Amino acid sequence: MSPSPPPSSPPRFLSLAAQALRAFTLAGLGLHFAATLLYVMPLNPIKAELGFLAGATIGTFFPQNWSLFAPTPVTSTQAVLVRCLTEEEVPRKSDDRLPPDGWQDISSAHFAQAQRHRLSAYERLVRPLQNSLREYLSGGPHIYPFHEACEKGDQDACKRRDELLKPARASAAATLRRIGSAYCREVFPRHPTAGVAIRYREWAPVPWSARRTGKPQARDYELGVYAVDDAVALPGLYLAKEAP
Repeated sequence: MSPSPPPSSPPRFLSLAAQALRAFTLAGLGLHFAATLLYVMPLNPIKAELGFLAGATIGTFFPQNWSLFAPTPVTSTQAVLVRCLTEEEVPRKSDDRLPPDGWQDISSAHFAQAQRHRLSAYERLVRPLQNSLREYLSGGPHIYPFHEACEKGDQDACKRRDELLKPARASAAATLRRIGSAYCREVFPRHPTAGVAIRYREWAPVPWSARRTGKPQARDYELGVYAVDDAVALPGLYLAKEAP
């Protein structure tokens, strides 16, 4: 019985294509890990110049932060308030005042349940509201270094922070609008509202020296007035207040 012929080697172009694919894959992984490192590192001259590349890649598709290991303690009590507006109540000018009454706290009850039941669905239920509020106020963890540098007097960091805050707040406002719209449409199903006003309320902590007699002082911050989104899916979280 004659021996079988040795296997033929693959064509040269296939070998070159395999080598090119390996090189491309290694280069892609190297760039990915380099962008990740740039995204999570503290503010420095390199990040100030090239941070937008990490924000456009890692910040868009793989956002992350390391606050799990050393989180910044919460120093105030926060709430999101909503006011459903009729066509007549929607402000026509920037200096028009919003109605003083009728504001509803749509966050505190969910926050409290999430704190009491850490392994329940409440933990995920509050994330869209909590994350969008945090993003609107501070822009997200990737902007924290610019906040810190700005507070220390770095004017370039202040400018970069303001640039990054604009798209972050636009994205967060879109989520807040959807949440407020869902609330208004569920609570007032028979009287559709034209607009929804979003307000952030913060209670500052009482100083230790006044811990026995002092009371937390509340401050309100307007987060905008938006047209009600009639296409948002209703989550079924809010009970209608109107009689059947």
